[in-house]
Amino acid sequence: MEEIIYHEKPLLHKPCLIIGFEGWPNAAEVSSTALQHLIKTTEAKKFATLRSEHFYQTSLARPVGIIKEGRLVELRFGENHFYYSKELSPVDLIFFQGIEPHLRWDVFAEVLLSVADKYEVSRLFTIGGTYDYIPHTYPPRVSALFNHESLKEDIVERGISLTEYTGPISIHTFILEAARKRGLKGVSLWGHAPQYLQARNVKVVHAVLKKLNDLLEMDIDLSDLRQAGEYFDQQINQLMEQDPKLQEVIGKLEDVYKESEKLPLSSGEERAKEEKVVYLQAFFKKPGDEEKKGG
Repeated sequence: MEEIIYHEKPLLHKPCLIIGFEGWPNAAEVSSTALQHLIKTTEAKKFATLRSEHFYQTSLARPVGIIKEGRLVELRFGENHFYYSKELSPVDLIFFQGIEPHLRWDVFAEVLLSVADKYEVSRLFTIGGTYDYIPHTYPPRVSALFNHESLKEDIVERGISLTEYTGPISIHTFILEAARKRGLKGVSLWGHAPQYLQARNVKVVHAVLKKLNDLLEMDIDLSDLRQAGEYFDQQINQLMEQDPKLQEVIGKLEDVYKESEKLPLSSGEERAKEEKVVYLQAFFKKPGDEEKKGG
């Protein structure tokens, strides 16, 4: 059985492949929101699907059933799709938007990268989100890891932090290593979201995609994300004004973060973990909600 189902076979010239996943590496919905924005903004078209059945534990990623009048009409598994975009950026682009697999990572990576081989992908990027001990009052941090030494200088010149980490990995790192073995250069970009804000963080998404724009020398429109990020900050600040205890906690976090900036990333994280942090469970409104209520 073919693991990749092609709906179309576009003609692309040395495209870049940009990958994002829902699941564990999608803190603050950075990865999924970034891919959604890229696909929409570049008017990308779906051209292939990676079959999901063999890569997921269905009790963890349950299929969706559509039932009408007592009859099962459709059974949908988690979706993993490829999209392509031409002419709206200096380079052709392939996007992969999926769900981090639970099983057979080695096979999954090989199947995914077979599409990169087919289209002679020139560079690979993955986008992930992670929670960090960083206050929302500071610019979002974007870090990167790479699979070829020649990429390091460009990353540093763009003001992107180099990752320092030891611990459980995501599928991103696994794919990056599989790509290295194939001779495909790749970068994994990570947006660091404040761990006390358990909500979609468009401000961090904007920061990550701005760095991606720089690395690919593209000019994908990010104005909507920038405005949404500003609105997001306004709501958080309003919550802080109503809660002196929260102001105190974030103030302490700011002090720790200032000190951590003088140290390697890993040391700063360890110091920040000593601080008490409040998790917000507030409902964040979307821009335009007030106008809708008035209408």
